[in-house]
Amino acid sequence: MWRKMIVLFLIVHLLSFGNTEGEKVHKIFPPGPLKVMLFLDPECPVSNAYMKEIKSIYADYSAKGVSFEAYFPMETVTEKDIKAFLKKYNATFPGFPDPGLRKATRYQATVMPEVVLLNENGITVYQGAIDNWFYALGKSRPRATELYLRNALEATLNGNPIMQSKTQAIGCLINMKLD
Repeated sequence: MWRKMIVLFLIVHLLSFGNTEGEKVHKIFPPGPLKVMLFLDPECPVSNAYMKEIKSIYADYSAKGVSFEAYFPMETVTEKDIKAFLKKYNATFPGFPDPGLRKATRYQATVMPEVVLLNENGITVYQGAIDNWFYALGKSRPRATELYLRNALEATLNGNPIMQSKTQAIGCLINMKLD
């Protein structure tokens, strides 16, 4: 038993190194990339309206190593529907059905479109609206003046705190089941 613990300690020690601040960094389980989780609905006009901006954000930040995944939290959407929706907008990020609302429930998403930004450790660092283009259901500005997701991505990538970590997304409600 003690031998196994000593061997494990030595392995961890050998696979560690110091960074420029002298802190130990472990190579065994390196942190993953930042991840943007999108909650979308192919039939929601607000989701559809945002696809151009979502694609622009994807193009800008996937090049910086940020991963993107779209989830469709509804019982009726099929993989075929998701593929058709993504193809319609020439979106190249992956899309997945979420019929049991597992992802939506886990991340407490309530609206489509809504975004969740996870840091390299899988911790939510921003959640809410993509920007403030829509300020109420059916009401939008000529253009967004607050770029919530872009600001959160920039801050996180640069190691800075996110000034606004939660906003209210505007769009179609996710039909959550009541227990």
